[in-house]
Amino acid sequence: MDTASFDELASRIDELRDQVSHSDERSQQLLRDTIAAITEFNRQGLVRLVHMMREDERASEILYEAVEYPEVMALLVSHGIVRNDRTLDVLQVYEQIRPHLVASSIEMSVEEVRDDVAYVKFATGCSAPDQQAKDEIMGVIRQRVPGLREVLEVAPETSSAFVAIDSIGIGPP
Repeated sequence: MDTASFDELASRIDELRDQVSHSDERSQQLLRDTIAAITEFNRQGLVRLVHMMREDERASEILYEAVEYPEVMALLVSHGIVRNDRTLDVLQVYEQIRPHLVASSIEMSVEEVRDDVAYVKFATGCSAPDQQAKDEIMGVIRQRVPGLREVLEVAPETSSAFVAIDSIGIGPP
């Protein structure tokens, strides 16, 4: 199958759009209406396909792999099926820095991205980084994600378990 690259296809679309912009207003409107109808037709088919794929575990895995391809992601974003929010951007940066975290024995997770704020959680105990390392990691995420206003650390969950010291014994009960 002879296929053009993503960039070649995008360039061709830009060229055609520029050519149409020199047409009369009636022709431009007819083309816009035609594109809108085709786009809605395709959107409905894609929505159905994505819903079906989400219901099947194997197909769902394929769907998540497919969005790694820019042409698939662009298609789903352009039809409003996948929101192009900062969550994906934050997760991509996390994947980029994860080898460095692992090498430094730092455990971290992205808990949520809401509006223009990312919330991350660091492990406690032996895997807990010092505050300077946390600040550096959160700074890298903030710098690499355009439009991200802030990266905040989610406080670790406190344990409500309490063991009285006099309940601890040595030897057989």
